[in-house]
Amino acid sequence: MKRDMTRGREWKLVLLFTLPIMAGNLLQQLYNAVDGVIVGRYAADGKLAFAGVGMCAALTFLFLAFAMGVSVGVGVVVSQYFGAKKRDELAVSVDTALIMLGALGVLISIIGYVVSPLLIDHVLTVPNTEGGDIIRKYALQYMRIYCLGLIFQFMYNCAAFILRGVGDSKATLIFLLIAAAMNVALDILFVVVFHWDVAGVAWATMVSQAVCAAISYAYLRRRFPYVSGARHFDAALCRTILKIGVPTAVQQSIVSFGNIAMQRLVNGFGEDSIAAFAAGVRINNFMFVPIGGFQSGLANFTGQNIGADRLDRVRRGYRATLLMAISITLAVCAALYAFARPIVSFFGLDGGSLDLGVEQVRFVAPTFIIFAAYMTLGGVLQGAGDTVLQSAATLTALAVRVIVGYAGVSLGLLGYSAAWTTLPIGWVFALVITNVRYFTGGWIKKAVVRRSNDGAMPGE
Repeated sequence: MKRDMTRGREWKLVLLFTLPIMAGNLLQQLYNAVDGVIVGRYAADGKLAFAGVGMCAALTFLFLAFAMGVSVGVGVVVSQYFGAKKRDELAVSVDTALIMLGALGVLISIIGYVVSPLLIDHVLTVPNTEGGDIIRKYALQYMRIYCLGLIFQFMYNCAAFILRGVGDSKATLIFLLIAAAMNVALDILFVVVFHWDVAGVAWATMVSQAVCAAISYAYLRRRFPYVSGARHFDAALCRTILKIGVPTAVQQSIVSFGNIAMQRLVNGFGEDSIAAFAAGVRINNFMFVPIGGFQSGLANFTGQNIGADRLDRVRRGYRATLLMAISITLAVCAALYAFARPIVSFFGLDGGSLDLGVEQVRFVAPTFIIFAAYMTLGGVLQGAGDTVLQSAATLTALAVRVIVGYAGVSLGLLGYSAAWTTLPIGWVFALVITNVRYFTGGWIKKAVVRRSNDGAMPGE
């Protein structure tokens, strides 16, 4: 179902559009958590196997971040053409995006498979102990299988951002529901029944992502039929998508390198720290569910209304979304803070690793209010196509976090906790930068197309 967000109550439109995205994000986090629980409880080496898989999270996000970043450009172009009622350009942009993301997916899959040993051995590094050697073995095994399926992640993200751009967020929820159910079933089959341990989790993830990508593509083609003889790839549109998406992709990728840097810092404190950090990251990711959903919903709302020349609706939508995002984030964070210990222990951790994981979750939970405010405003900038400024804000936050973290450890002022105590410091810097941009109005000039102009692309 396509949703026109240029008419009606702003808060209601954003909320109804966002709820399926939130549910989809929740499903993704749930089956990621199930991966960790099954590995931690049923793999032969338990905690070490979980640490190996968890350590890869920073690396897997590096590749996924590039796919999502470029897909942001797709979503911005699609939503603005949809809001401006430019149907021909919309159809061409869909075909162009699918061709471009498919080719990038193949390339990144190959690169990821080849460089996985280099990243694990020389970028992340693991303790030079017997336990560290086991963690490394599991990490490399997981990464190489995971990278084989990166093409499917690229195709799914492309389809998802296209559908969200035209207001159809429910379809992606259904696709993720199917993938999540399949992933959990295959996890149990491959790990518990077949005893494939970490390899079983990796294969389960790849197969479920392949099915999700195939269903998404089939549905997309039903919405936008491939017409013989029509124009399918447009170089100018491709450049526009990349112009918007590449800054976000670079931003997300550099953020991933920051996460990798913090993972490397954690790895230096031993096996318990690696396992605890992996559990803490998985749990804290649940706090991203409402925040990420509202950002995506507001980005599409902004894109359509900028295309329709309704800046008044954009501003009202932002204020309403900010209130909703902070309210829901408060409730989620309170629940995670209260139940941190039993949730962390569910991953099979105990003793020192359990205490470290609980400490991380309870510190980070309240600080997500800052992140909710930053990401919500980021939705406005993203929908407007002002991705360079948003990238600059995120990179500033990352630089502050990494510099403070490593300096604190080097000077003996911080220990293992530097991996998370530096988060709110960076987010405050990003929030200040984006607020200055919003209130000075520079984001308004970044629109790709508006209904009142002739539809020409920048530079044409």
